[in-house]
Amino acid sequence: MRSPRRSAVHAFKHVWHHAGLAGFARRLRGRRGAILRYHSVTDDEAATLGYLDSGLMVTAAAFESQLRYVKRHYTVVPLDELVERIHAGRALPRRAAAITFDDGYRDNYTRAYRLLRAEGLPATFYVTTGALDGGPPLWTAKLRYMVRTTTRERVILPGGLGGEVAVQQPAERQAIFTTLIVALKHVPSSRRCELVEELAAAFGVSDFSLLDGIMMTWDELREMSANGMTIGAHTVSHPNLPKTDVEEATREVCQSRDMIADQLGRPVAHFSYPNGRGAAHMNDTVREIVRRAGFRSAATSLPGCVQLGADPWGLRRVGIYNRHRDLRSFSLDVERARLRTV
Repeated sequence: MRSPRRSAVHAFKHVWHHAGLAGFARRLRGRRGAILRYHSVTDDEAATLGYLDSGLMVTAAAFESQLRYVKRHYTVVPLDELVERIHAGRALPRRAAAITFDDGYRDNYTRAYRLLRAEGLPATFYVTTGALDGGPPLWTAKLRYMVRTTTRERVILPGGLGGEVAVQQPAERQAIFTTLIVALKHVPSSRRCELVEELAAAFGVSDFSLLDGIMMTWDELREMSANGMTIGAHTVSHPNLPKTDVEEATREVCQSRDMIADQLGRPVAHFSYPNGRGAAHMNDTVREIVRRAGFRSAATSLPGCVQLGADPWGLRRVGIYNRHRDLRSFSLDVERARLRTV
């Protein structure tokens, strides 16, 4: 049974979506745009849960509905166009929207890319280059996998991460995963790598072979690039850049740029700062590293819209999550971001 508050929210979403409020909101702030931020589009939620938090995935059916909604109600443009208009001081198209993906999961190719092509829509895919094409899995995926698959009922966490914890119930595992991923984002990169290995030993997980193949290949990215998709950089190993020293941060940014350029045979114009949830994932020093690396834009995970005068190296986005399979929630949150005053 719904609580009174949930019932009220449900009723508001219904009125919002079906009584014309969404359309009215779209007409307001017409020159503000929205950059949508996705991670994973899946037909197999159970399998995806092995390496990605459930909140960060959307089903293929939900994604298809969202694409059709955006195509009908917004002006979907390549990220290049939004960015160049911002640099030139030119007004954005009315109700502009751009679609982006972070990390580089293989379902971006097998599911998202195919649905985007079917609808004739462009998107930008920010990829973590070191994990592509059989590279070592993202540390976030390893953490998710070990917490989810451990056969132990209690674990003693290393390095002052929380002492002994119970991991018997799914809710306990989800809670400890959330605690750990946020904590590790605040740890300097070298120590984070050590802690991930110590955590694997604590959870009793040493075989990560089931994570093979969860990321895209260069051949797949070349196909996507040749068919109108933009490939951007998302570092080499997904560190939290403000927690790395300047030399390492520069290497992560520039090597990811160079790997993509070498593999695709074209310059890389766009970057996305990794590790947005629960941590400060960019600062002035990191922004300047990215700008000096020659990127025309850099996207954050901060919520909000894009508009004339926006910082091209601090673009705000609209995070799209599992809960947005309800199209009413999707349309409401996109418009809330467009109307948001930063």
